Amino acid sequence: MGFSRRNFIGRSVLAVAGLGASMLSRAENGGGTKGTLSIDGRATETCAEKAGELPVTEMNKRSLRARYRAIQHQVIPPTLPGEVDPPAIHKADGNTVISCQDPPGGVDEPARVIAAIAGWHAQSTAPSMTSYGPMIAEGDYVVEEWETFFHGLDGTMYSNQYCWIKQFRDGEEIEVREYIDSHHAFVVLGLHAPWKDLPPSTAPRRHWRPSSPSGDLPPLAEMETVFPVRREFNLNPAMLRDFEPTANPPRQYPESVAGNKAIVADLRDAQARADGAAVAGFLGHGYRHFIAGEGPLGWERLSLEELYAPLVAHLDGPITVRLSEMVAEGNSVFEEMDVLARLDDGTVYNNWHCFIHEIRDGQIVQTREYMDTHHFWVMLSRWAEWGKTPVPPMRRARRSNLPYVTETIQARNPFLKLDRWEPLPPASS
Repeated sequence: MGFSRRNFIGRSVLAVAGLGASMLSRAENGGGTKGTLSIDGRATETCAEKAGELPVTEMNKRSLRARYRAIQHQVIPPTLPGEVDPPAIHKADGNTVISCQDPPGGVDEPARVIAAIAGWHAQSTAPSMTSYGPMIAEGDYVVEEWETFFHGLDGTMYSNQYCWIKQFRDGEEIEVREYIDSHHAFVVLGLHAPWKDLPPSTAPRRHWRPSSPSGDLPPLAEMETVFPVRREFNLNPAMLRDFEPTANPPRQYPESVAGNKAIVADLRDAQARADGAAVAGFLGHGYRHFIAGEGPLGWERLSLEELYAPLVAHLDGPITVRLSEMVAEGNSVFEEMDVLARLDDGTVYNNWHCFIHEIRDGQIVQTREYMDTHHFWVMLSRWAEWGKTPVPPMRRARRSNLPYVTETIQARNPFLKLDRWEPLPPASS
């Protein structure tokens, strides 16, 4: 097929390291596909698509769903007489991916990345299972939350939680930005590989691009942001806390995508001017703020004040916040956020976040947040009471990050050898 070792490594990392345990497929020549995919992975077009009746957002969503379903026809070899394997569906090209985490152990060297993730997966027991939540699509973008399930012979479980935003152009993916519970990967995958403990950052961080190693590049002096910036401000540290919802927004908002975006924009404006009462007014009764992660995070997390107390106590400058353009559909609004704060010991807290806000009756009733949890632990746990209790390796599935499951698929693990994935021997006559 003529794939380079770097592309193989990129795809392998995507397949297992938490960068897309089921990130599916491109056509056999390594390019993207337009329209939908048939069950054997070949591109097809529906009548509506041929007639140009479907909006681009729906075509992009259908393209993703078709890839997920096509891979199911390839996850086991054919068993019926005369059946042959369908054409191979290759993983998405790693060159399109920006991962909002550090590489394992902070070493951005492809061969060492593979070594860091292969050990645990080689002792796993079965195909991975991946469940997806509802998509959010607007313009050229599709946002999706998902979770994975791998079981290890050592009794541990790799079950991570993700959110990614995919940009399309002419029906093809051109960029993926992925958010992941990276501390879970460190704790579990590090059991069978030499994951080096990361030191606290002393400069702004580079995003990890698995197919473009950056180890030889000089440190950054300013915050690197990989999305178009909608808003930038310095956050008052007093705003790093939870607010009791009052369900009292300042005005009536239209029940539309534009109205829902305006609610989120006005919420951020209230945070920028440190107006806590206004922030509380945007939150509906029963509001929950989920943060993907374990230990002090999750659905039943510690308060934001407790989580970020070490950051506030050690600030040596402003907390700079950058917000992305929003992607919204129905009652859901997605946005990304970069944060940078210099601390009094010379280190730099520079985290990457994304949020999905659920809007009902003009109020935010739920927020689901994803961030680089390992950076959060490395930077803040050293000063925190919550940091005295390490997250243990997972042995049972945690609460899901998804509002509901739209699809569950299985996928092969490139580091695991199973008879299940081998052709049947010839039948005896």
